Amino acid sequence: MIKKILLFAKSHKVISGIVVFVLCAVVYHYTLGSKAPTIVTYALGTVQRGTLVVSVSGTGQVSTSNQIDVKPKASGDVAYIAVKNGQTVKAGTLLVQIDARDAAKTLRDAQINLDSAQIAYAKLQLNQQSNIPQLQDSITNAQNNLTKGYQDGYTDVSNAFLDLPGIVDDIRGVLYDSTVRGACAPNKCEYVNLVTNDQAENLSFLIHRADTDYQTALAAYNQNFANYTATSRTADSGTIMSLVQQTINTAQLLSQAAKSEQNMLDTLVADLNATAGVQSGTSSSVPSQVTAYRTAITSDIGTLNSHNSTLTSLQNSITTNQQTLINAQRNLGIAEKSNPLDIASQANSLKHAQAALQDARDNLANYYVRAPFTGVVAKVNINKGDSISSGTPAVTMITQQGIADVSLNEVDVAKIATGQKTTLIFDAVPGLTLTGEVVDVDVLGAVTQGVVTYHVKIGFDTQDSRVKSGMSVSAAIIIDVKQDALMIPNSAIKTQGGTSAVQLPTDQTAALQMVSSIGVTTGISLPVAPRQQVITTGITNDTSTEVTGGLQEGDVIVTRTISASTTARTSTAPSLFGGGGAGAGRALGR
Repeated sequence: MIKKILLFAKSHKVISGIVVFVLCAVVYHYTLGSKAPTIVTYALGTVQRGTLVVSVSGTGQVSTSNQIDVKPKASGDVAYIAVKNGQTVKAGTLLVQIDARDAAKTLRDAQINLDSAQIAYAKLQLNQQSNIPQLQDSITNAQNNLTKGYQDGYTDVSNAFLDLPGIVDDIRGVLYDSTVRGACAPNKCEYVNLVTNDQAENLSFLIHRADTDYQTALAAYNQNFANYTATSRTADSGTIMSLVQQTINTAQLLSQAAKSEQNMLDTLVADLNATAGVQSGTSSSVPSQVTAYRTAITSDIGTLNSHNSTLTSLQNSITTNQQTLINAQRNLGIAEKSNPLDIASQANSLKHAQAALQDARDNLANYYVRAPFTGVVAKVNINKGDSISSGTPAVTMITQQGIADVSLNEVDVAKIATGQKTTLIFDAVPGLTLTGEVVDVDVLGAVTQGVVTYHVKIGFDTQDSRVKSGMSVSAAIIIDVKQDALMIPNSAIKTQGGTSAVQLPTDQTAALQMVSSIGVTTGISLPVAPRQQVITTGITNDTSTEVTGGLQEGDVIVTRTISASTTARTSTAPSLFGGGGAGAGRALGR
């Protein structure tokens, strides 16, 4: 049979070729040709505003115990205990007050800061016409004061150098003149010979220190004097200020050298007087020149202090005038051109001040321990004056209120605080949902097989007779709520390298019409690939995320990308091309 086919093919080549081609076409049609092209479609959604609730979920049981330890949220000394054992109290009743003086001061300061921020904001909002001439006069006065200050600075330096050469000579003479009687010269050598052997070593040390201070001061003086002689009264302000500062430093160094010499001379005289007192009949052995040195040095110290005070006061005055000029120029700039950003900046400052005040109020409230529910005080565990910390069981209460004991892991429990609202559902009572409030959070966790869990107790707002002790309960503890938040589905967000982004159809108008007119949000094909839009995000829950930047309400976004295989002949996906399927109509804008 095969031989006959081959023989026929050889003798009828054209017919055989046609048959082979037809067979190949059939095979292609039923194999490769039957595979439909991959069409990418998208699920679309719009950016909407709403209430975003963030909660932490946990499971547990209805507690068989109705005893709760009430713990403070702040640390400090117990200032007041408002209840006693056996007393019945209502929810919100004050149980214990902790010393809150520091917190009250913080609240007071926050209120003052808010008042200041409100005043500053009100001034900017009024946008009143400023008195330009008055501000210009302020600048002129500040400039004149600065000019006079620089002139006074040069004058004060000149006055100082009328006295400094004589003072330097006095300080030098104490050590290097040879006017004190004796065989050793200069004076610093003879001083040691005048005292007893017991004081010689101490006096030598004082002489060495005085000499060191003198040499340091002399070097500063010589450099200062050279700069002074090279500077004219008309020098620029920077040169004058530098000269003033250098002269202050010189006066301080000379004053230190003079004080060191004064200390040395006082020690010398004290030893000489003591020696004269021991040797009966001996007259005072203090050389007259030493007495003269002491008098001169004392006078020099007073003169140096006077120059130092004058120059320092002048320096501070110039600094103040410089700041006054800066402020005047800034105020004139604000008056001449109102900057809208200033108002926005001050508005932010006002918001920060308002937030700080609220934080201070919340912090102060933590120093007042109140009953989380209506019940009976079983035991007061503290005394007035005790130092307690947050988490200390201050008061034990008994309640008829239902309590749910829920377990949370170490990650979730960090987000939990007493007072947070909760919704509760019960496996044994289908359809029943109760609300409650967190009344206690474990400070220490329990470790089981390496897993740390914390118990959170939730008080029921209402009671239901169908709820029994030991029943299983699921709790959703609300940790954050944002009203009027801009929200998008979590599936729309793509994150890479810490940056979040969403995809948007390029033609927003056509996309919005598609979503609004036919109500279809899934399986939509786009004529152009969607573009990336970087966004900033806020709080998030399991389904939605708050958008704080990058999108506006009503923007159409891609919530999900869909890849589907279908034949071109049967494709019916809605399309922004304008038809019912890909290629079924013309593209928008054509």
